Amino acid sequence: MNGLSLIIPAHNSGRVIENSLYRYYEAFSKKFNHFEIIIICNDCIDNTVSICKNLEKKLPVRTIEIPQRGKGYALIRGFNEARFDIMGFLDADNPFDLKKISDMIGKLDRIHVAIVSKYLRGNKKRQESLSRRLISLASSVVSKFFFNLPFVDTQAGAKFFRREVWGKITKNQKEFICTGFDWDIEFLYRVRKDNFKILEMYISVAYGKFSTFRLKYLPGILKRLLKLRFLR
Repeated sequence: MNGLSLIIPAHNSGRVIENSLYRYYEAFSKKFNHFEIIIICNDCIDNTVSICKNLEKKLPVRTIEIPQRGKGYALIRGFNEARFDIMGFLDADNPFDLKKISDMIGKLDRIHVAIVSKYLRGNKKRQESLSRRLISLASSVVSKFFFNLPFVDTQAGAKFFRREVWGKITKNQKEFICTGFDWDIEFLYRVRKDNFKILEMYISVAYGKFSTFRLKYLPGILKRLLKLRFLR
């Protein structure tokens, strides 16, 4: 595993992203011979873009602006721009223990995809905010009953995989239906459909971290997931 392309979807993340980028660089630059951070600024109206562009002089950072708002739009663009053998994403607020994330990435020499779960299997504890509890519950129900996904947590903002996975799951159907926070479910559905081996690893999340999710996004998420369910 010589190279890592780390994608950061960012929407109005100016107050958290600079510290996160330095932490990501410290955690991964020594582990990989080649390392890049691709920040996809989607519909940002704060200072996220200027912060990231200033950091291009100090870190292996590329900043790309897109007009669409949506986690899925950002990740799709980022993975299409990625150059190295290992690809993955983390959120802009650095919510996970990066030593554990690094250990998880290391397992990709034996499996195809590694994803984080914020929850232990059988543990009823959920995110503290109402919006997070709702998206977690809705995603769990939909992913299990509509798409037969056996994962405890489909929505954690940390997923890594080999380049061959992205090439295969986008070869026959390049356009994703799910372009928001629901993107993770379609990604995992496509990966399982192509019989790639997936590891789900529990890593606790730091509560109170920055979030761009809003309850108003739920109707659009459900609409896209229903479309995916009946067009799959």
